[in-house]
Amino acid sequence: MLISCPHCNTGLDVAPEHIGQTVQCPACQGRLTISADNASQQPGDTPSHPEREGWPEKDHANPNFAKSLGIGVGCTVVFLALMIPFRDTRFGGIFLDRGWVNYAETFLFFWGLTILFMKAQMNKRQERAALLDLFPQRLGREINRETVSDFIDNIYKVPLSLRDSLIVNRIRKALELFEARPNNTEVATFLNTQSEVDANRSSGSYALIKVFLWAIPILGFIGTVMGLSTAVGSLAMGDNADPEALKQSINSLTGGLGLAFDTTLLGLILSILMSFPMAAVQKKEDETLTIIDAFCNEKVLPKLNDSKHAGTDKLLEKAESIPQLVSSLARAHETFLENLNDSTIQLKESGEILRKGLDAHRETVESSFTEAVKKLSDTSSEIFIRSDRELNRTFENIANGIDLMNQALRDLGQKQIPNEGKKRKGLFRR
Repeated sequence: MLISCPHCNTGLDVAPEHIGQTVQCPACQGRLTISADNASQQPGDTPSHPEREGWPEKDHANPNFAKSLGIGVGCTVVFLALMIPFRDTRFGGIFLDRGWVNYAETFLFFWGLTILFMKAQMNKRQERAALLDLFPQRLGREINRETVSDFIDNIYKVPLSLRDSLIVNRIRKALELFEARPNNTEVATFLNTQSEVDANRSSGSYALIKVFLWAIPILGFIGTVMGLSTAVGSLAMGDNADPEALKQSINSLTGGLGLAFDTTLLGLILSILMSFPMAAVQKKEDETLTIIDAFCNEKVLPKLNDSKHAGTDKLLEKAESIPQLVSSLARAHETFLENLNDSTIQLKESGEILRKGLDAHRETVESSFTEAVKKLSDTSSEIFIRSDRELNRTFENIANGIDLMNQALRDLGQKQIPNEGKKRKGLFRR
């Protein structure tokens, strides 16, 4: 449908689902509201079936961001509230008494699980739609110029709850393309392109989950650094000459070390727990896309016949064109087989590229994790050795002080003994 911009009179092509929305003109950057009154179709483009206006297509791979965020926040709050009675235990203390880092890790974990659950529900809907009978036998054994309209009308009779699905949308668009341009090669190319688009959209929908899997362990390492910094700072600020202050410094040191290792432990456990459902949901979604691709290649393309003439009478009148017709059919069949072979090769190459990318990503994650653990171990060992040396030095200072006090007491006692002897001698003289 066409609409004219009131600011610069530029013609804009809008879709039916844009009616009622406010958009920005790409020419003058002005904003305008699209209404049903000022939207009109192009002259001469009146469809033979005016009821075929399609339907708004939703994103079948990415759940609603705001909805998933709200559910993730709610699940986090409920879980932390359930942990309050267990606050005095080791398990509850990890979630409630280790600062904001563990809160953030718990929130990202539940948000990621919410997204995976919503994606699993969306995938179940796609699986139900794949069971629809979109090509009933009563409409014919093949799809040609005369019968394609009936098959499209049958698709528009699909229940609305399953109509907006990947398989229905893809087949509906392919048949409408075949109705406008009856060419098997073009339809096969369109189906291959649409398959790549759906696969890329599905793969991209896991970007946020992968960020969570990366961020949760990183938050654990941040908590480790914060805990170690607190522990070392409390030990350095204590008065080594005062036993009570030294005891408080040691308590602060152990508390900081507990914070450091608990945050890392929680981050690693949550990231592992999220990896398993992510792999399961992704595998299930890939299987659904494969089923849809196989259905299009094995059920849709073989039914298309772009070489059928209007009637048998014309074939009889032009009997001399039968050899050319047979040759055309043979070329069309050969082209179809070549396209099918190319599609199979492309699918294999795409699978190999995806496998290599996953292997490289796994190796990168393993090397990064190993290096981080090694650095953490070296840093912890150095801090413990330094702390042990400082403690030994402090105890040595205390021992030296005690020795000096004992020496002073002995000197004082030796001085008092001669004085008492002199006093006794004076008494005897008297």
